Amino acid sequence: MAREEVSAAPRYIAINRNQQVLQPLDVDRLIDEDHAARKIWRVIEQLDLSRFEEEARAVEGAAGRPSHSPQVLVSVWLYAYSKGLHSAREIARQMEHEPGLQWLTGLRPINHHTLSDFRVGYGEALRELFVEVLAMLTKNGLITLERVAADGTKIRANAGRKSFRHKNAVREHLRVARSHVEELERQEAEEQTTKRQQAARRRAAEERERRLENALEEIERLQAAKKTDKSKPQQASMSDPEARFMRHGDGGIAPAYNVQFVADAAHGLIVDVETVDDPQDAAQLPAAMERVKTTFGRYPEQALADGGYTNHPTVAAMAEREIDFYGTMSGRSDAPLGTAGGCDPDYRLDRFRYDETTNEMVCPEGNRLSYRGERGLAGGRRLLQWAARGEDCRECTAKHKCCPKLKVGKRGRSVSVQLSDPAVEAFDRKMLTPEAQAIYKQRAPLIEFPNAWIKTKLGLRRFATRGLAKVRCEALWAALTFNLQRMFRLAPELAGA
Repeated sequence: MAREEVSAAPRYIAINRNQQVLQPLDVDRLIDEDHAARKIWRVIEQLDLSRFEEEARAVEGAAGRPSHSPQVLVSVWLYAYSKGLHSAREIARQMEHEPGLQWLTGLRPINHHTLSDFRVGYGEALRELFVEVLAMLTKNGLITLERVAADGTKIRANAGRKSFRHKNAVREHLRVARSHVEELERQEAEEQTTKRQQAARRRAAEERERRLENALEEIERLQAAKKTDKSKPQQASMSDPEARFMRHGDGGIAPAYNVQFVADAAHGLIVDVETVDDPQDAAQLPAAMERVKTTFGRYPEQALADGGYTNHPTVAAMAEREIDFYGTMSGRSDAPLGTAGGCDPDYRLDRFRYDETTNEMVCPEGNRLSYRGERGLAGGRRLLQWAARGEDCRECTAKHKCCPKLKVGKRGRSVSVQLSDPAVEAFDRKMLTPEAQAIYKQRAPLIEFPNAWIKTKLGLRRFATRGLAKVRCEALWAALTFNLQRMFRLAPELAGA
């Protein structure tokens, strides 16, 4: 029998969103046992957070509203960074629905002011927490300090290019800001506003005044420290005075901070992190090694760094600390200094003979160059100089070959010999060996991975806070999150998994 045709419309289950439902909720089952929030909580349970409790105002047996515990706040921030969240407002919003944050807080929301204040308000305590985690990793054999690599990465500051102003402009803005603060004080006595509103407006105005004062001080400091072209006025940001213009990997120049990382070669864990306002890496490695020694009680056995760090003072400093250093002298010339330009190869420095008895140089034509003195160079190097008499060079038949571009005066042809620190010479010889070059090739994959991971996985390409002290805290949170995420992979038993 044929199926009868159905002309009626299909019937579906109706959805009613205009209703309220009460459902039982087991908070502990919001997330699985191996969820990242649980792992972070288990690790933080094992650590000493007493430094975070020193400023607690609500204590047992006294009046006052209880505050959120350091364990909750530390865990929330570490979990948020692992999810690429850096905004306190966004974290507070996601606490309403994100299971990991709901579980960590026990469905008790935390306002964004509390989160923001906690992130940057405990710099020393946060660094001690970072060191305590390093101690845990070292105890379990995940950090050896047999070999480390150092590198810096530029992270943009929370300041725009147009916020940079010269001294006179900053002074004018400061005058206006102070007038605004005085006007607010007058209005508070006249307007019928709440104390909270008055305090908020006063706090914002005073914060702007303080930033402008810092900007003015920073401009004066930079101008005093400037070595060349002091007539060119210095600038500072009115929103973040400690930020500096720095060149980034994409070739652009923008306000930023230089975040220095040192990673251990055993498992790529970060053993040191520091944030500086110096765009250059040249002087950062010895300071990093001192921080490593402070943390672990000893220097690493080997250290790797690129050409930005490798210079004579750094090589000498590494040798003094008995650290086996591997780097590259990028752009350095091995040609002797002070030789006459355009001279014939037969009259270069290596064709001169040194007379030890008279401390003179003897040129290929037999003329003698008298010793003229010594000049100190950077990194402990010395420059010894000799010069011939002008009449000897004027009468010399080989003048057109020896010093064709030299205008002979009282003195004639001169030569200079550069004497390097023995440590630098040993470093040069070592870096020519295939073994040293093979070790140096391990630098890039070792240290550039943490830099890339923190910028891509954690999304830390721009700081959310302002000022060197606060951005240092942000960098510490990122490094601590990186180490914990690596630990969960390498030694899950440490998180109770």
